[in-house]
Amino acid sequence: MTAGPKDPKKSSGRIPRAGTATRKTTGRPAAPAPEKVPGNREKILTTALHLFTRYGVDSTPTSRISKEAGVSTGTLFYYFPDKDTLVGALYLSIKKELAGAVRCNDDPSLPTKERIGQGMRGYIAWGAANPLKVRFLDQCYNYPGIGDDVQELVYDEFSWMAGLIEAAVREGLVQDLPADFHAMMVYHITSGILALIESGTSGMSADEIIDNGLAMLWKH
Repeated sequence: MTAGPKDPKKSSGRIPRAGTATRKTTGRPAAPAPEKVPGNREKILTTALHLFTRYGVDSTPTSRISKEAGVSTGTLFYYFPDKDTLVGALYLSIKKELAGAVRCNDDPSLPTKERIGQGMRGYIAWGAANPLKVRFLDQCYNYPGIGDDVQELVYDEFSWMAGLIEAAVREGLVQDLPADFHAMMVYHITSGILALIESGTSGMSADEIIDNGLAMLWKH
């Protein structure tokens, strides 16, 4: 098929006529679609973290997140089809970061008690350096919008610690109680330690708070 005659009003070639080949032009390449701009996903997650911890998850609409992040709502929904998906993605990313901090200095050659204590100290150090992320995790503790698929991935990240707790039960280091009980105790002890360190009102040094707090976990 041959191209039709040129319309003088369209000599720029920007609006090709039906049946004609698109003319290649030189100059700047076309800007990438907003959805594919590098860094947009991370920008949305970072903005969501700040807004969620300031205003609450339920009180922060996706429209505000996209506006504060400097992206369109279409871009936000490209990455996160709904708010619960966004919350779940942020929750999972922070949990993975935390799991890495907890396990980074783990030494399988050490006794069970020392390995658990070392892991909890890793959590405390990470939490002291990332107060906003700790606050968000606290907000999400019973958040109904985080799906089972996300929770299973989080469990996989911390399954090694669950194995250590089971070993501690077998070795008589902690009471022979359900794993969920011990997981809850670990969560509340470490959260309490972080809160006391942050408040600075206990009259104890950070090391004293950590040592005495962790001692509460073990069977006496």
